[in-house]
Amino acid sequence: MLEPKITKVDNPGPLKFPTSVQQTLSFFLLVGIVTFLLALKFDPQRAWYSLLFNHFFFLCLGLAGIFFTALQHATRSMWSVTVRRVAEALTSYLPIATAIVIFIIIGSGQLYHWVNPTLLASHGAEANGHIAHPVFTPYLNLPFFSVRQIGFLAVWILFGTLLVRNSVKQDVTGDAGLSKKNIYLSTAFIPIFAFTFTFACFDLLMSLEPGWYSTIFGVYCFAGLFQAGLSVIIILVILLRQRGPLAGVTNIYHLKDLANLLFAFSVFMAYIGFSQYMLIWYANLPEETVFFLKRFQNGWVWVAVLLTFLKFFIPFFGLMALKAKANEKWLIIVASIVIIGEWLDIYWIVAPNFKSNLILPNWVEIGIFLGFVGLFGMAITRFFQRNSVLAYNDPRILESVNWEG
Repeated sequence: MLEPKITKVDNPGPLKFPTSVQQTLSFFLLVGIVTFLLALKFDPQRAWYSLLFNHFFFLCLGLAGIFFTALQHATRSMWSVTVRRVAEALTSYLPIATAIVIFIIIGSGQLYHWVNPTLLASHGAEANGHIAHPVFTPYLNLPFFSVRQIGFLAVWILFGTLLVRNSVKQDVTGDAGLSKKNIYLSTAFIPIFAFTFTFACFDLLMSLEPGWYSTIFGVYCFAGLFQAGLSVIIILVILLRQRGPLAGVTNIYHLKDLANLLFAFSVFMAYIGFSQYMLIWYANLPEETVFFLKRFQNGWVWVAVLLTFLKFFIPFFGLMALKAKANEKWLIIVASIVIIGEWLDIYWIVAPNFKSNLILPNWVEIGIFLGFVGLFGMAITRFFQRNSVLAYNDPRILESVNWEG
């Protein structure tokens, strides 16, 4: 066995961000708040559904941080130790998501026909002959919906807090037993996450469409979650490498492995998306086809075509070559395209429920998106201001720093 090239890893410490970064994030947040208030005046329904799909998008990024962290612990991964703290930082957004979901509950009458039956026609249910079956009433009601959403977030925040707390505590104590605790927590979290996230997708997105269901919709949303989350992690790791804190502890092999994951999940995303469409097309059941019929007419089909390039063709062919996976600038470009694709995908799932003709994102969606960028950025910068950017006392840190897989 070869001796490690690096035998000691120092604590890089927390990050200090320029005042301009905080000012920019605060400005973005202000833009989001003002945009939402103006939209409430001029187009209330668009304000609410823009809040909903942006909330779901950033919720997915926060959950991707937990899932990535749990996956690395559960598999006892060595290579990812140097980049794992970046994923842990994404979990810091989840408490903010709790406040946002309360606003979603308040505005649910503008979003869900099972809360406000007068929305039924605007959702296209009557036109397609699909009135929600009464059997859904015990499940789709506002009190139970609210309990589920708060409960899901409470579970996610609990596991995220425990995993990150053990990791940060290990920085101080160096206790290897904390890694074992995180392995057990992660093993328990992954199936719980699969269950809770699937039902969160049903509640927040699928219930917008009267009478429609898909047995793999939760898997489709998960594929997008992890694909976009990996893209954010890649961008943050590269930026931290370029600015110093991770420069000496991450190498091209770490970038290659992250890029390989993104490449693989781009294929998985395409597979699940095609499988969902093919099964619905083949069965040709009215309660299933209503989803795609609405999104393959009146101009919405062009969004579907664009999504295949943003979420599959570009990352698939763009990351096929080994050199591309080690090119930081190219990785940032590809990762950014995937993030845009995921944001547009969620918009494509939500918006046609309210607008029969193609409506491209405008100042409402973009302004509210900037507000979420401000919130998300504040959560991450605050995390890195309080914690080291590297799990430098993890028992596998030397193997990770010297990784050449």
